[in-house]
Amino acid sequence: MTSLILCEKPSVAKSFALALSVPWNNGFYANHEYIITNCVGHLFELFMPEDYSENLKKWTLETLPIIPDSFKYKKNNSTKDQANLVLKLLQENKTAKIIIATDAGREGELIARITLLQAGFTSIDNIYRFWESAALTPEVIAIGLKNAKPLKDYNVLGNQGYARQQADWLIGINFSRLISVLSNTLLPVGRVQTAVLNEIYKRELEIKNFIPKEFFEYVAELASSEANLKAKKYVIQNEKLSTHFFKNDIDLSSCIGKKAQIKNIESNQKKENPEKLFNLTALQKEAFKSFGISPDKTLSIAQKLYEEYKCLSYPRTPSRVLSESNVDFAKEIYEKLKPVRPDYTKNIDLSLFEKSNTHVFDDSKLEDHHALVPLTDIPHSASEIEKGVFELVVKQFFAAFSKPYIYESKTVYFNIEGHDFIARGKKIIQKGWKELASSEANLEEDENSFENVNFENLICKDVQKVKKLTKPKAPYKFDSLLAFMENPKNESENKKLVGLGTEATRGEIIKSLIDRGYIKEVKKNLTVQEKGVFLITQINKNADLLPLIDISQTTQWEEKMMDNPGVFLKSIKDFVFNVCKNKKNIDSFEKQKNMIGKCPYCGKDILPGKKNYYCSGYKEGCKFVLWKDIAGANLSEKDVRILLTGKNTDIKTCKNKDGKSFKCRFALFALDKEYKIKFIFDKFKKREKK
Repeated sequence: MTSLILCEKPSVAKSFALALSVPWNNGFYANHEYIITNCVGHLFELFMPEDYSENLKKWTLETLPIIPDSFKYKKNNSTKDQANLVLKLLQENKTAKIIIATDAGREGELIARITLLQAGFTSIDNIYRFWESAALTPEVIAIGLKNAKPLKDYNVLGNQGYARQQADWLIGINFSRLISVLSNTLLPVGRVQTAVLNEIYKRELEIKNFIPKEFFEYVAELASSEANLKAKKYVIQNEKLSTHFFKNDIDLSSCIGKKAQIKNIESNQKKENPEKLFNLTALQKEAFKSFGISPDKTLSIAQKLYEEYKCLSYPRTPSRVLSESNVDFAKEIYEKLKPVRPDYTKNIDLSLFEKSNTHVFDDSKLEDHHALVPLTDIPHSASEIEKGVFELVVKQFFAAFSKPYIYESKTVYFNIEGHDFIARGKKIIQKGWKELASSEANLEEDENSFENVNFENLICKDVQKVKKLTKPKAPYKFDSLLAFMENPKNESENKKLVGLGTEATRGEIIKSLIDRGYIKEVKKNLTVQEKGVFLITQINKNADLLPLIDISQTTQWEEKMMDNPGVFLKSIKDFVFNVCKNKKNIDSFEKQKNMIGKCPYCGKDILPGKKNYYCSGYKEGCKFVLWKDIAGANLSEKDVRILLTGKNTDIKTCKNKDGKSFKCRFALFALDKEYKIKFIFDKFKKREKK
């Protein structure tokens, strides 16, 4: 009996074909035993409102809420041919054994379920699920096919996929329309995206409203013939040690020239294991730190390394481990790259290439795909930035199998002339994996190097009073925002929340905020733009809409969806219905004036007023203004846009002081540092009339 295997990506279908010795056959793989095809990712997308009814094409309050009785799907334009092929194969093989081998996760499950639905499957009794996150070696494929379970065992996961997709549609479609219509400007909204925007805005406000406090540190320079150390004066307050003083008049001159008496020495040997292998988010954070590139740029490069150069494993992975069956696979990678990366092997511990090393090999922490690993060396033709991103993955792979970083941490307490001082430092015993990340092993600001120091012979050479200010939290950057989205916290309860977005979507969410003009990267900091501030302000005015910008609510939705998809989706529908039907919403919204262009004086927005067009920077003193009535002719918004580009308007019919009509065009020109309207007469047309 023939088996049809449905994969998610062409590369996975190829892996199955190679493992099962199935040849290519005009668009898919086939022999007497197997048919293997793939979905090229998503073959289908949800209907848009206008697909349900032409009446829903126009954005109006009267048509809200839009909640379909049942959600419908259509083929993606970009993959129509593949969709037709997959549907044909499924329909022709309805009685065959069908094996779903899409990615082992919620998204992969959803892709398969929608495809089966579109192919007309009403029963899934003869359909099975291949579920493996390990590298698809022939052995893994053989075991996975043998252990394939009935698809119905994954019904809860499929329902979660549907619920998440439909909830995102309901919130995005309805609230984008509601808020845009009420605000008189396009303001797209998303279930996760808008909450992330609010988090960036809250951080900006926190920084803006932060009032720094002045404090002082008293730093003693301790010296001997073989060493120099820095020690800070400290006090014990409420059982806590503090080196911060709010008095700047402490006299420590009596300490200078005196011996530092040892009160106590605390010493601990510490061991740091390397970080786990990269998943996509970890790579995106590291690429930003190393090269300053955005998450979507990193994903684009990783995708090219995977698809074109075939030197990187599948990039959109949430996992930071390999499967317990991947030990030989990891050894093969090491042996392949060892000759071309000899410097990376100095601290390799071969005993770590064992199943017992759960830091790397752990099926319990394996999700849709295994961690990012190099598969072979990158070609010389690759660009420098491509090579740089690839090298991050290579270093992390070698680091994961390297010896630990071991150091001795010391804290030394001194007394000098009745004043207590503390010196912290470390002595490196084994650099280990940090040879591959040397910057990581640098001393921190308050640390000393305690190599070859005799603490008995230290004399206080000087004491400096250092003035400092308390600092606010840092603005969000790409890496810190990704870290927040991966592990958000409810600060009021200090409680860890469910992650926002997925490995595959976090970078896209941030890119969407930039593309829509909500945020902008300025000197590596992510700053909220005027449009983003306006959206958050509008939502803040209406209590019903606050769940859209509440991180806790967003993560609670995620938890509800995992717990009971049906209950979750009903709560989303109720939320959408109640907000859209509450007429009080209309009164709370402010109409956003349409920006017409940029002021030629100061560069701020030109906005329409009742009788004129004015610069939004008028409060800062900008005097740019154009009147709507000029010599009896109306100056429209279109005219102003044309004038601001340096061009002339169409012909206008004006009246002079005597009431006689004349025709001219308007032009904008600067006179004595002031912009005026100038009349332009078309002499050629006058001659023609003669």
